[in-house]
Amino acid sequence: MSLPKRKGSAHERALANKLWDMGLAVLRGCSSGGGVRKRFVPDIVAMGPGFVLIFEAKYRSERNPIRIEEEKIARLLEFAQRAKGDAYVAIKFRGDDWRFLPVTSKEGLLVKPEDLGNAYTLEQLINKYMSKSLMEYLK
Repeated sequence: MSLPKRKGSAHERALANKLWDMGLAVLRGCSSGGGVRKRFVPDIVAMGPGFVLIFEAKYRSERNPIRIEEEKIARLLEFAQRAKGDAYVAIKFRGDDWRFLPVTSKEGLLVKPEDLGNAYTLEQLINKYMSKSLMEYLK
């Protein structure tokens, strides 16, 4: 396995472990990044009470724009639809924390480092799904 791919997969595993430590059930795609399957396999699937999160994870050591092809985005969204979940691109630059952008359109993405200012942090994303609404407390 090439060094860049090995580094990326190590960061994916670390993200999966963080999600697990936050109380979610987590699967990491066995061939994520391998391009060896007919069916699309997302990098990470995380499940909690009443929600499913589908992730395409990207790690870069350099703070350059990240391009994700339209086909990959469309397949990520199809998987999320079949799983009745929500699709996100998880992005990490060396020295930074993971940031998460929701994927709602089948268009390809070009993510610049400066675009991540409005992206979710890991804690914000999980709190969005795990926190109870006021109505739930009143039941």
